[in-house]
Amino acid sequence: MRVKGHTPVRTCISCGVKYPKNELIKLIVNGENRLIRDNSGRIKGRGAYVCELRPCLERLFDNKRLNRHFRTEGNIYVSKELNDVLPFDGKITIKEI
Repeated sequence: MRVKGHTPVRTCISCGVKYPKNELIKLIVNGENRLIRDNSGRIKGRGAYVCELRPCLERLFDNKRLNRHFRTEGNIYVSKELNDVLPFDGKITIKEI
């Protein structure tokens, strides 16, 4: 019997657990330091994957996690479309690396 293709696996940057790519939320930081959700998976730039579990979303902004992953400094702003998904809104202050 033939195996049907490959299922892409990605790691949640919050908890470190590996999941199939389609079960995670893909996040991108655009040129304006705005955190946006990439539903299409085609936005250029460095992406990060996070679980849809509330504890993972809450830990997302702890311990310079986003700074390390996106290699950015300063503030990262949450876009309006993520306010429904993330438990934060407004400006999130990310400390320098």
